[in-house]
Amino acid sequence: MDVQPADLAYRRRVVRTLIAVALLLVIIFVAFQFWIRGAADTGDIQQLATRFARIRFTCGTLIAICVAAIGVHLLLRGKHIVAERRFPPRDVRSVRATTVREGEAAVRMGRSSQIAGVATLIAALLVAAWAWLASGIG
Repeated sequence: MDVQPADLAYRRRVVRTLIAVALLLVIIFVAFQFWIRGAADTGDIQQLATRFARIRFTCGTLIAICVAAIGVHLLLRGKHIVAERRFPPRDVRSVRATTVREGEAAVRMGRSSQIAGVATLIAALLVAAWAWLASGIG
């Protein structure tokens, strides 16, 4: 049984990226808390409700975009696995040691990835529809 070794430099880069994104999200969350307090102090309930509707729409849209990006990644990854009949594909670096699967086992994994990608894209559409309807814009 063949094992594709982990790429340690790639692993370190992935961990650094995840830490940076987490810190960015914490900063955005804190800024959002200050913005909410400032908006609530205006006293105009209708204006505050309109702002919250826009925020709900924006957040829902951003979530839908992120979910759609994951869906596209799963579709492309599955296509690559099926075409090469190997998991993980030869040109893909991994963050941990991975058992190599070839032939029908790899094709099954690729097809599963494609099915998950389609389901994730459908979920992205549903989130976008929810954002539109829940915001009161539509």
